[in-house]
Amino acid sequence: MKFGAHVSIAGGLDRAFERAAEITADCAQIFVAAPQRWLAAKHSPESVAKFLELRDTSGIGPTLIHGPYLINLASADPVLRKRSSDALVSQLEWSDRLGALGVCFHVGSPLKESVEIGLERAAESLKEILAQATGPSPLLLETTAGGGNSIGGRFEDLGSLIESLSGDPRIQVCLDTCHIFAAGYPCVTTAELDETLGRFDRAIGLDRLTAVHLNDSEFAFGSHRDRHANIGEGQLGLEGFRAIVNHSLLTKLPGYLEVPGFNDEGPDLENLQRLRNLTPTPETL
Repeated sequence: MKFGAHVSIAGGLDRAFERAAEITADCAQIFVAAPQRWLAAKHSPESVAKFLELRDTSGIGPTLIHGPYLINLASADPVLRKRSSDALVSQLEWSDRLGALGVCFHVGSPLKESVEIGLERAAESLKEILAQATGPSPLLLETTAGGGNSIGGRFEDLGSLIESLSGDPRIQVCLDTCHIFAAGYPCVTTAELDETLGRFDRAIGLDRLTAVHLNDSEFAFGSHRDRHANIGEGQLGLEGFRAIVNHSLLTKLPGYLEVPGFNDEGPDLENLQRLRNLTPTPETL
């Protein structure tokens, strides 16, 4: 597995590679715009050119774009759904421009309404988004902890959306280890992962699994609470991550840290080193 991290682009898109290299990340996840505002991404041609140059020469990749946190395709508010759709169309265009792996995002929540109603709204929004964004970049639906009636706490939610879109290949999935653990999917031993990934395959299809978010969970199994912890400091623990990063169905995927960091400054060298220490070295194979 490639071990990467979410990194900042403050100062320019190309700074992502510098920051990833500083912590020895193999790949990087970025925001292309402020994640808690509706402002459209704006980057100069020079910044884009530098990004593309380093993408090709740094050896760091693939780059995954994370969509804004404000997105809610399941909302009862048509204005919010329209803003969410427009934002994702823009993000997909940036993904095409940057040659990124795709755009990962949380589908959203219908809040007090039924998940079924939320799924219907989300499916309609996704159809519109894919019709407007005609480039090759996929959308990666992210698994969630299931709190707040969020879509993605059950694999069947995401499978239903994919089926509603006639299996469009541009709809992929990002599996978050903290989220599935908190949602009640066992994943701290190889046997448990076999079971959980089997359920994923039946509901979604493993061919849709494009990326992994590598996050420990501050809260307990099945808590439906989404709070990331540093690797080995949460409820999954080091042995849980040993099973995750060495599982045969996951080892060829890019994995991105979204942890607080040991200095509370985000993913860091220590977290990456902990992951690498769990994988066999050539001497132990």
